[in-house]
Amino acid sequence: MNDINKVSQDVTLPVKPANSVLVLPEKYYLDHFNEFITYTEVHCASLLSSPHIEFIQRFKQLQHNTQCMFVRAVNRKGPFIACSKMLAYEEIENCQQQLDALLEIGALRHVEKSDVSLLLGTLNKAQLVELLCAQNVLFKKSAPKAELLRLAKALAPTAVIQHEVCDDIKVKTFVNEWQYLLFLFFGNLRSALDKFSMRDLGVLKTRSKSKQQGPRFDDIEQAQSAFYFAQLQQQLVQQQLATISEQELLVLAQNQAVQQSPVGIIANEYAAHFWYEIGCALFALDNDSAKTQALAFWRLSSHQKAQERLIRETYKLDKAQAKSALEAILESPKDDELSLFAFDFYQRKFNQAKLSVRTQRLREHSTKLYIDEVYKDRVELGVKRYYETLSLPDEKCALGEKNADYQSEFISERKEQPLQNVQELQNGQQSVEHTRVSHTQVYRTENRLFRALFGLTFWHELFNEAQRATGSEFDRKPRLIKENSLYQELEEQVEARLALFTQHHPHATTSHAMGYITQVASRHYGQPNGIFRWHSKMLEIIGVFLQHVDGQCVASHLRAMAKNYQGLKDGYPDLMVIEHQQLRFEEVKAPGDQLRANQLVSIDALQNAGFNVGVCQVEWRYNPQQPYVVVDVETTGGCKPGHRITEIGAVKVINGRVVDSWSSLINPERRVPHFITRLTGISNNMVEDAPLFCEVIDDLERFMQDCIFVAHNVNFDYGFFKLEYARLERSFSMPKLCTVREMRKYYPGSMSYSLGNLTKEYGLSLDNHHRALCDAQAAAELLIMVNEKKRHA
Repeated sequence: MNDINKVSQDVTLPVKPANSVLVLPEKYYLDHFNEFITYTEVHCASLLSSPHIEFIQRFKQLQHNTQCMFVRAVNRKGPFIACSKMLAYEEIENCQQQLDALLEIGALRHVEKSDVSLLLGTLNKAQLVELLCAQNVLFKKSAPKAELLRLAKALAPTAVIQHEVCDDIKVKTFVNEWQYLLFLFFGNLRSALDKFSMRDLGVLKTRSKSKQQGPRFDDIEQAQSAFYFAQLQQQLVQQQLATISEQELLVLAQNQAVQQSPVGIIANEYAAHFWYEIGCALFALDNDSAKTQALAFWRLSSHQKAQERLIRETYKLDKAQAKSALEAILESPKDDELSLFAFDFYQRKFNQAKLSVRTQRLREHSTKLYIDEVYKDRVELGVKRYYETLSLPDEKCALGEKNADYQSEFISERKEQPLQNVQELQNGQQSVEHTRVSHTQVYRTENRLFRALFGLTFWHELFNEAQRATGSEFDRKPRLIKENSLYQELEEQVEARLALFTQHHPHATTSHAMGYITQVASRHYGQPNGIFRWHSKMLEIIGVFLQHVDGQCVASHLRAMAKNYQGLKDGYPDLMVIEHQQLRFEEVKAPGDQLRANQLVSIDALQNAGFNVGVCQVEWRYNPQQPYVVVDVETTGGCKPGHRITEIGAVKVINGRVVDSWSSLINPERRVPHFITRLTGISNNMVEDAPLFCEVIDDLERFMQDCIFVAHNVNFDYGFFKLEYARLERSFSMPKLCTVREMRKYYPGSMSYSLGNLTKEYGLSLDNHHRALCDAQAAAELLIMVNEKKRHA
């Protein structure tokens, strides 16, 4: 985390009054502007042309109060400012005088005819109405702003300028210069100086300032090329949001300058995106000439989607040309996902393959699991809990008599699936007894494992070794990641780091690599890095991973990531499973899900490195051995932050039987209202000596472990649990099921689905309604009825 005391000495620091709330100094914005300008002059002098140098010099020559007004104007979004809104700055002496000074030196000017089209788009609806009424234009009062804007654009520019709406508006003459300086500093056109304020207030973490921070471009030609294409992309997006006209789009497309060759990696990335997006916009027009232009732009673009779209459209016009383009990609692959598309498209169109590569892989190289349908929204958790349940010993499994039958049915279903790509889902084909006595560890890893492993392994190379590692303290991603050039620039250092994974202490329990990774994590914990997010279990998971794999496999895959991080940064399998001391990865797919291209690329890369990777297809089925905890809470009122729990009742259900129960009054630490006492019978005297929620939480968690949270109107009870956990600064998350919804689905036709009505309708016991344990027991009977229907469905 960046220390705000490390900002330059000429900057006034935020103060922290007695109430511990940081307060920015009165003229914080001027401090931030000066800090920004100092950085630009020190690090980016070679990237500045005459207009940018002149902009800085003009600012420095201003009087102090005029500087403050100048920065206030700079920080206003867009090229226009409303002067009436610039007069309320109490820290600036004589605001109107400072605005006049900016007009006098040419930093501001009056609106001209050429500004009108852009200006109209910045006016609010009331201003547009005022403008149209002054010109006696007829329109409906209910007309949307887009219609009013269309009518206003038809007015003569002179008429707009002469209206009093424009009297208050001035134009900033330095917008392009200012945007360029921001672009040099932040590397994009979205960021502004408000990030300095967020840094000083502790809202935004930044990197510590270091000698490795420097200009993000090698020379001014690269910088200006990147800035030009970034502006084009921004312009196109803004115009599309404002419903760009066909004529405006065609004019932009016919400008020869937009087809110039980009200079440098960053410029090429912006250009590729712009060419792809303008191609899509042109192709959507009902115009053959525009469609031809679209193909030309996609041909220029290196964007993967542009190349795919180009080949698809070319195939419709000229199959031979499309075939040649596909063969060229396959002969000289530059992008793994594009190569996958090319192979897939070629096979289907020219070799008459009936299935796509992804569909074929999913059908032929996956196993099938049957998971309880309650996990429909959390399928990975369902698979994780399934494997963990299989590995529990008999005394902890708490599964009923039908468990073996259910699991045997599951195993037989899995045997029918080909396992060519899943080495030890063969473990699942062994006997149930053998599976259950082994201990299976399952971790949700997805992209987190390999991103963290990559970032920690190469932290020094990315942030300390590389020249110009980051542009500024606000940069999260290091330059070598943005440019995808880690291995290209630092091959020798990368190979030296990878050697750690194949070296072991003779008497140590962890490899050199784990020791090194732990040191890096300890030294840099919490620092923003743009590669992975820090979390408390990260080192534990990496440690388990390294203990169960061949270091050569790890080094091989990290080398592939170093060579092409952008191609291998995501798409990793959902789960890491360790069964019988053997590690495998599993990608989990719910019914209807398909393998994405990036997932197939990453799975292939892991398999090429020597890892065992498989795909698991889930089908929904009721599992009678799934434990449920049916909960009811009594409270001081509705589910609002001010209300608290007064009683908790919980009933555990497994295999259609109630196997355990738990209940306790809870001290709500507030008075129980009289109407609640009349409803529930719970009085202030009853809860006065009851335990606090924080005193029962651990016992309750043990009771609910591995269960599905069930309640009648589940969001009410679940919501109170989340509130109580939040008060203790703990998170609460369980799969949940609502007996109201389930009864509506499996027992339709009831006049009311309240707990009282349903128990009466189906002859269930509810002797002490509105007491937690009694209500939980009644809801448990409803759950058993529902599950009985599921069992026979």
